[in-house]
Amino acid sequence: MPKIVQNKKIQFQNMVTNLIDVDPNIIRQEELLASESPYREKYHIEPHSGVLNDPNGFTYFNNEYHLFYQWTPLAFTKDPHIWHHGWYHMTSKDLVHWRDLGPGIESDTQLDSHGTYSGSGLAVDDELFLMYTGNTWNAKWQRMPYQIGAKMTSMGEIKKINKPFISGQPMGYTSHFRDPKIWRSNQEYYAIFGIQRDNLTGAAIIYQSKDLQNWQLKGEIKTKYNEFGYMWECPDYFEIDDQGVLIISPQGLKTENDKYQNIYQTGCFIGTKLDLDTLTFDHDDFQELDAGFDFYASQTTLAPDGRRILSAWMGVSELHYPTEAYHYAGALVFPRELTIHHGRLIQNPVREISELRHAEQNINLNVASAQVISQGVTQEIKIDVDMANTGRVNIYLCADGAKKKYTCLTLDRGAQQIILDRTHSGVTLNVENGNIRKRHLAIEKLVQLDILIDRSSVEIFVNQGELVFTERIFPDELQDNVFVEAIDGVTKVVGKKWSL
Repeated sequence: MPKIVQNKKIQFQNMVTNLIDVDPNIIRQEELLASESPYREKYHIEPHSGVLNDPNGFTYFNNEYHLFYQWTPLAFTKDPHIWHHGWYHMTSKDLVHWRDLGPGIESDTQLDSHGTYSGSGLAVDDELFLMYTGNTWNAKWQRMPYQIGAKMTSMGEIKKINKPFISGQPMGYTSHFRDPKIWRSNQEYYAIFGIQRDNLTGAAIIYQSKDLQNWQLKGEIKTKYNEFGYMWECPDYFEIDDQGVLIISPQGLKTENDKYQNIYQTGCFIGTKLDLDTLTFDHDDFQELDAGFDFYASQTTLAPDGRRILSAWMGVSELHYPTEAYHYAGALVFPRELTIHHGRLIQNPVREISELRHAEQNINLNVASAQVISQGVTQEIKIDVDMANTGRVNIYLCADGAKKKYTCLTLDRGAQQIILDRTHSGVTLNVENGNIRKRHLAIEKLVQLDILIDRSSVEIFVNQGELVFTERIFPDELQDNVFVEAIDGVTKVVGKKWSL
């Protein structure tokens, strides 16, 4: 029996279409085990049990944000293993306090029988229109994708549309065809999809519709990257300040020096606006969105005040995390505001983070040897690090008192680099992809840092979001110190710290 058939038979055994059909005791046991994990996040979205991955359907509708995420709640069940997949539904008025609405869409029709894959939402009149990829496999374990949809009323009732918009894939492409992101322009609707060409290279294609029901293939977006990985997942096109931005998650990139170090990447092209008639997109080079270890499958939405807001999976496909011992995995990054500055996509925590801040403390220190500047399991540290009188500064995040366990962020003025090292961060994870990430950083004197620390994650925003590092770490409970030390000199550290 071919390996793919064996794997699929294992994955989809004991399929359950709706979670309500599962013995409540099984669900309760899974959620109880997950709740006992010492690594539960405090202010990041995580699943009650099972696997969370891609954010989906991220939309502002009916005076609040709606955010769904890919969800396999019984992924770690045994004796028997139970397979169930869908979208989990969250809402928020402010992007930081989230209301849990439970299962949103489940894999319970012939069009999505083996997976409610990624998709997006668009507010249309008094309904939220949702479009996503339904994944199915036939008896010979050949994939058949359907692009399908649903509508949600202002009361939160979701009803699927029982006819597929697109069946199978267009000519010239494989069945790896998924993840629609929809938008409206000049009274027309457009959807961008990730796809794989027959020659096993990745691309993005556009479909067009006048009524959201009948979709016609417009064609492939013309970029400068025709052989860039074997698949482009989770494409997202939008515009900021009269510039076009295309975000993709390409799979199959080869490592280039310090770039493309993770198993899969997420990044963007920035250029002139996409020509929706010719699909020509004149753009700059590919930019990775995150320089850390754990960032993938982003999706954006437009806030009512015009800001472009990003969510993403704080994890990467095919990797394993220590939380799996507690029958859950995955989290979402803290929501980020996007802007463009000097041709770069800038990311910063949404300004609503101020709603979470308390116990403010000022930091104003001259530091030579290692000195504690902050303590706390969940905190935000916003500091300016003066490098004028030192060539190197080490910042030990989530460190124990003896500074033997820590995550180290190094600012190296001599090498013009910033280095993140999680070798000693706690429980070892995914060492096959390396424990160190480096990026060039033009350091003259001052480096600005905004650092979000949660129970098992760190997000680092450098120089007002010019560079971002996201990582999962799994420290013990005593690792709640932040040390700073200057090598061969003195550094002045000025800023604020808040508990979150």
